[in-house]
Amino acid sequence: MTEDEPAQLPLKARIAGWALAQVMRLIYFTSRKTFTNLATLHRHLDNDQPFILVSWHNRNILACFGYLAHARRGRRFRPLASASRDGSLAAAAMRSLGVECIRGSSSQGGSKALRQMLRAVKHGHDLGITPDGPRGPKYVVQAGVVTTARLTGIPIIPMAYQAQRRKILRSWDSMIVPYPFNRLHFAYGEPIHVGKHADEAELERCRQAVERELMRLVALVETV
Repeated sequence: MTEDEPAQLPLKARIAGWALAQVMRLIYFTSRKTFTNLATLHRHLDNDQPFILVSWHNRNILACFGYLAHARRGRRFRPLASASRDGSLAAAAMRSLGVECIRGSSSQGGSKALRQMLRAVKHGHDLGITPDGPRGPKYVVQAGVVTTARLTGIPIIPMAYQAQRRKILRSWDSMIVPYPFNRLHFAYGEPIHVGKHADEAELERCRQAVERELMRLVALVETV
């Protein structure tokens, strides 16, 4: 099997992932949605330049719909999922939604994942990264996302959503689990560009910019 072929997922992960995908669909499609600054996403979807959509780890349950609900024909979304058991569940759920994840993280399969992301971008695919995942700390952007933006030459678009009615899990990231028949608010930030020749100081400035913008969006979507 080559690096770009879909990974074989364990049977338990496939079954649980399919069930999770149905729950995700139920929550999203039975809820009323508000979108703030959606024009930024549409502007990038309408051109030929790929981008990296980033959202905090604790909003993973519905974050993919922030892209899929507006995707244009011919565009493919390739989010990054960790090589862990939880990552297999996420990858299985995304596969049930018609999305093939890139597997790996900074600690497991990082170089392989980066090669796959670079190839995906060359094919015009958009990337998805949870910049504080897979193990945190919560709401701290790791360096990998800005390094990926520098190497690929594509912009980072921050996104956040909030649900009016939700359960907060006792996990490291305080995972948000929205209820069905809800009110959802999605918000998109302006693109953040990382220069091809950015040095460590510039990379850190961009990392902080992504972190600040994501936190601004979190505050904004609280007005759901």
